[in-house]
Amino acid sequence: MTLIIGIRCSDGIVLGADGSATLGALGTHTARQQSVKKLQILRRDAVIGLSGPVGLGQLLSASLEEAIDKNHLNGRVEHVAAHLRGVFWKLIEPEMQSATIAGRVIGQAAGSSAISHTILALPVQGRAELLQFNQQASPEIATDQLPFVAIGSGQMIADPFLAFIRRVVWCMKTPTVQDGIFSAVWTLRHAVETNPGGIAEPIEIVVLQKAKNDKGKEEFAARELDPNQLAEHLEAVKSAENKLAEWRKTVGAAPDAPTPPPPPPPQ
Repeated sequence: MTLIIGIRCSDGIVLGADGSATLGALGTHTARQQSVKKLQILRRDAVIGLSGPVGLGQLLSASLEEAIDKNHLNGRVEHVAAHLRGVFWKLIEPEMQSATIAGRVIGQAAGSSAISHTILALPVQGRAELLQFNQQASPEIATDQLPFVAIGSGQMIADPFLAFIRRVVWCMKTPTVQDGIFSAVWTLRHAVETNPGGIAEPIEIVVLQKAKNDKGKEEFAARELDPNQLAEHLEAVKSAENKLAEWRKTVGAAPDAPTPPPPPPPQ
């Protein structure tokens, strides 16, 4: 069970994930592992999050690192997405073919080892971009009109909550990184508290934005929030929820209905 979300901001990208992983075999869950890192920083300025089988995720991460090292991710973001689709599909296609054959023996459970979803944040032509790849490696690029993505079993909880935040907190505008962190923490906290099982703390937040390097030059770099920074945003979430509760007690309460006039006497 997994929930990983990504938010495209005006000054960077925010990614967040829960910290629980489910172990299993042949479609049967055997154990739940806590404190699992689901966001991986690659080559300082790329972040990948994967939902699905661990082994396939390791292969996809390695292929991304190779593409970065060979300088294959240049050009327009659409070209980068198309290139990575080809790279990822070369790894996913054999897994799906093997699962199809194995499925004749062990049933639908074979497919669980071949289904993965990926979120990726990286700089492209001086701009931080957020991409997601579905189970057949088809890409989708986050835009100002669709600035957030969610993958994993918690997507059904996260998507409507993020849509609510976009309308109420962001006012349908592109959020800043600070607003993105707050929104990611709130969404993950909401999912942890409402999901019937499998999504759990600790929450992990990684930010991709420009920062000054050792030479004083600004360049993109990814960083993970430390526990103290995360605690500040959790307090902000608690404060926001308390404000909503206070509003309900004061302004939000419905006024007493007026007493209807007595019926007229019978004629």
